[in-house]
Amino acid sequence: MNYSKKWKLKGPKIVVEPPGPKSKKILARKEKCVTDGIRIGLPTALDVAEGPFMRDVDGNVFLDFTAGIGVHNCGHRPEAMVKACKDQLDKFIHICVMVSPYESYIKLAEEMAKICPGKLEKSIFLNSGSEAIENALKIARSYTKKKWIVSYRTSFHGRTFMDISLTGKEKPYRDGFHPLVPYVQHVDFAYCYRCPLGLSHPSCNLACADTIRTVIETAPLAGDVCAFVIEPVEGEGGFINPPPGYWEKIRKICDDNDIVFIDDEVQTGFGRTGKMFAIENWKVEPDIIVSGKGLSLGMPLGGVTGKAKIMATPPPASLGGTFGGNPVCCAGALESIKMTKKVLSNTKMINKVETKRLNEWKAKYEVVGDVRGLGAMMGMELVKTKAGKEPATELARAVQLACFKKGLYILTAGAYGNVVRLHPPLNIDQKLLVKGLDILESALAEESKKAGLI
Repeated sequence: MNYSKKWKLKGPKIVVEPPGPKSKKILARKEKCVTDGIRIGLPTALDVAEGPFMRDVDGNVFLDFTAGIGVHNCGHRPEAMVKACKDQLDKFIHICVMVSPYESYIKLAEEMAKICPGKLEKSIFLNSGSEAIENALKIARSYTKKKWIVSYRTSFHGRTFMDISLTGKEKPYRDGFHPLVPYVQHVDFAYCYRCPLGLSHPSCNLACADTIRTVIETAPLAGDVCAFVIEPVEGEGGFINPPPGYWEKIRKICDDNDIVFIDDEVQTGFGRTGKMFAIENWKVEPDIIVSGKGLSLGMPLGGVTGKAKIMATPPPASLGGTFGGNPVCCAGALESIKMTKKVLSNTKMINKVETKRLNEWKAKYEVVGDVRGLGAMMGMELVKTKAGKEPATELARAVQLACFKKGLYILTAGAYGNVVRLHPPLNIDQKLLVKGLDILESALAEESKKAGLI
C-alpha cells in the first residue's frame, strides 16, 4: 500500500505531542529489556514509513530528514526495491555464498565493478558498513604485509573494536572499551573552520596534508603503513568536506609510501554528495571502496570493492561470513542502484535550495558559525558566538528536539555534537524540502532565543 498517497499529506502532521501515550508505553518496555547502551535520539515508536514520511503508533506523521542515518536515499520502502526483495524471498532466503553462489550476489559484484571509479573490479559483501571496514583492512594487511593503519581524529568508521579504534571520538564510541586495537595512528583532518594548525585556506597551501606526510614518513610508521582509511566528507565528524586538491595530495602520499587508499563511502556513497561516490568530486581513484547504507536502502548489507591485485591476496576461505551478501539484501541492492541513478540529478536542486537557506541563516543568526557540505549532504555548525566559535552543543540538541515536536526528523553530529546535519531523501520535491527547512528555521530561531543567543 502506498501510505504517502493514503495519508494525503503535503507535510508532517502532529496530532498529539510526541511521545504520545502509546509511544510512552513502548519506550517504557524498552527500558526494561534493552541494554542501556542503546540510546534513543528521538523518543517515539514508529509504526509505518513510506517515501519521505514516517508515522508513529500515536498517529503523528513526521517528515524524515535523517534517511535512517543516510540509508533511505530514495525514501522509505520504494516499491521496486520491496518487490525485488519479495521476489527473492519467494525463491530462497539463505544458503551462504560460501556454500553455493547465487545470481544476486554475482550480479551485484558485476554492477559494483561498473559504477565504482577507477579500476575496482572485485567485491565481497558483508552484513554492514562496519563489517566491511574490518574486511577492507584484513585485505589491505594481506596485500601489504605491513601493520600500521592511519585514520582521522574526527572520523567515524563503525562500532566494532577495529572500527572504534579507527574512530577518533572518545565519547560515546571508545570510552570504557579500552584497550583498543594497536597500530592505529590518528591524524588531523582538513577541518578548515577549526584548523588544527591555526591557518587559513587557501594561503595555507594544504599544510595539514604535509603534516600527515611527516607523520607517515617518520618512525615508527615509516615504511610500515598498511592503509589510510578516509571518508571523502566526514559524516559523524560534522559533515566536513576538505578543500580542492586535498585528496589528490593525500593520494600522492599514499602512492609514495605504498599505502592502500581505503575510501569509506558508507555514508557518502550512492548519490548523497551529488556523485555516485563522493570521492568523484576530486580527481582521485581509491584502491578500495567500502560501501553500505545507501547501497541497499535499508537492507543489512555492506561491501568492499577493490583493485583485482589487492582483492586477490587473501587466501581461499580467509574471508566470508554466514549471512554476508544475503540473497534478499543483494536483490534489494540491485534495485537500489537503479533507483539511485534515476534520482541523482535531483541533488542539484537540493544543494541549491539548502545552500541558499543555510547561508541566509548564517548571515541572520549569530549561532550559525559555519555552513558546509556537498550535494544533499549539508550541515551547519552552531556556536555561541561567531567570533569565539564556542560549540553550542546544547542548542543543537534543543533544535533537534524542537524540530521533532514540530514533525521533522533531523540529526546532530560533530566532534562537539554541535552540527545539525541534513539527510533528506534524494528524490524529495522542492516544496517538501522547503517545508522541512521552514520548520528547521523556526526551531533554530525559537531555541536560540530561549538560550539567550539571539
